[in-house]
Amino acid sequence: MKTALLSIVMISLMAACAATVGPDAVSFPSGYKSQVLVATVDRPDIKQVRQIYATQQAAQLARAGKPLADGAVFAMEIYPVKADAKGELAKDSSGRLVKGDLAAVFVMEKRAGFGANYPEDIRTGDWEYSRFSPDGQRLPDQDSTQCMKCHKPLTKQDFLFTLPRLAAAK
Repeated sequence: MKTALLSIVMISLMAACAATVGPDAVSFPSGYKSQVLVATVDRPDIKQVRQIYATQQAAQLARAGKPLADGAVFAMEIYPVKADAKGELAKDSSGRLVKGDLAAVFVMEKRAGFGANYPEDIRTGDWEYSRFSPDGQRLPDQDSTQCMKCHKPLTKQDFLFTLPRLAAAK
């Protein structure tokens, strides 16, 4: 009887864990703009400007040279670049690309077990990824594979392109 009960409890726990991983497990960080602005990145190759924010806790740990802890969240705003009448990418007086309206917010969150369901060749530690509309609604057809493949080579930087910038962010 105890063995059967233990089996039921274990199956229930495994099902609950499976349901809490994947892009749907990542929440929209509604107050991300009040966190640390890590970088603004011009991407003329894909006609985007990206603004990246991180939690205060993540910035403090990065400054101290410590690993980022569970609960670290990065929000990356995606803006299309405005174009001039000739279709050339618009630049401001300092040579930066000119942003259009906010198109999406990509979120990267670290939690124990988040990466457990992915094959090792794409797994990025305990990071999970999700995409949201500007108003915080989850976008359909979530697939984290491309995010993981892009971040995978950055093992020594906790899979973050912006870890050095985060450590220097004010």
